[in-house]
Amino acid sequence: MSGNPGHEPSAWRRILGRRELRPGRLIVVFLLLLVPAVVLVRWLTRSAPETAPDKTAESGAVVLGDAARKNAGIAVEAVKRLTRSDRLEAPGVLALDEARTARIGSLVEGVVNAVMAEVGDRVASGQRLAHLNSHIIHDAWADYRKAIADRRRRETELAYATLSAERAVRLLEARAISVQERQRAEADRVAAAEELDRAKTEVRRSEEALEHLGITSGEDPTGEKGEEIPVKSPLAGVVLEKRITAGTAVTPGSPLFVVSDLGSLWALAEVDETKLPLVRAGETAEIRVSAWPGEVFRGRVTFVGDAVNPKTRRVMIRCQVPNPGGRLKPEMYASIAMGEGAPRAILAVPAGAVQEMDGKTVVFIPGEAGRFTRREVTVGTEADGWIEVASGLKEGEKVASDGSFLLKSELLKGTERSGD
Repeated sequence: MSGNPGHEPSAWRRILGRRELRPGRLIVVFLLLLVPAVVLVRWLTRSAPETAPDKTAESGAVVLGDAARKNAGIAVEAVKRLTRSDRLEAPGVLALDEARTARIGSLVEGVVNAVMAEVGDRVASGQRLAHLNSHIIHDAWADYRKAIADRRRRETELAYATLSAERAVRLLEARAISVQERQRAEADRVAAAEELDRAKTEVRRSEEALEHLGITSGEDPTGEKGEEIPVKSPLAGVVLEKRITAGTAVTPGSPLFVVSDLGSLWALAEVDETKLPLVRAGETAEIRVSAWPGEVFRGRVTFVGDAVNPKTRRVMIRCQVPNPGGRLKPEMYASIAMGEGAPRAILAVPAGAVQEMDGKTVVFIPGEAGRFTRREVTVGTEADGWIEVASGLKEGEKVASDGSFLLKSELLKGTERSGD
């Protein structure tokens, strides 16, 4: 294979070493050319965006294979027709009846001289619980004594002015004095009467100051025995808290005692805002506590909250429960049942079938080939694991119950991918 002396060897000749082009060598050459071409095509198309829409997210459906459904534990239940009497049960706690509870504080600055009541004592209304010593009581007694003395002096002056006025009348009839002197005597009597009224007002003011401190001046007119300020219970009940001992220094507002009448308690509960139609003030409530299983304590709903708790979306309910035997204790956990209507037929689905998406209540309807489609529904109250469906479903339709949360998660994932 001698070449033309006037021409260079071809590229193929150089690659193949000036040998004949055999079929095996042709394949090698083809592969060598194919690899760069594939790399070039991949490089040119590597940044092309995937613009195909997520049909799962757009259609509001999720498709799962048999294995995926089995692993997720997805179960299907039919919409049932049930008969239900509207009744609401909510967990709650027992609390003090604030209308029958007194939180007693100090009225003055002083020192505790003596304590006459302990926690657990049953006290009567007006019973003394402690004694305080304060400079205020001394000032109050001084004002009272001064007012009493001033009143006595004004009473004497009025008596003298009255006699003078009567004598002036007789002298005027005898023409012994002038009319002006008679009028002056009457004016003095009127002035003395006004001064006496002012003195009586001051006495009453000083008595009220003593009464404000828990002392009645009639019990000790001289004030010799009333040098201590009594702390009295404003109601009959049980001493639940004692914050002082002898020698404790107190200021106005310092807490001293908590006394409560435990013959009545409050039962407090929070209920979901959707269940408010089942609760009305004035209706009967049934309260159960673990300490007395099987026993029902009947009370009455006295208050339904006016505002929804923004964090829990619940409303406070308050019931008043008679407690004559004292078996119920504040801070006990309780179960509170309220509301009882006529039986009615409803459509219901398992509680696990209902999910919240985008502020809407939805269920998932099973279809062919493992397809679950989202459907919006309107729900009512829940009882015994079943939720009432007011609209969106028909009796006998099937919904995903167990595992519906997984379907919701998969649908949300598809929505996120379609929005990227």
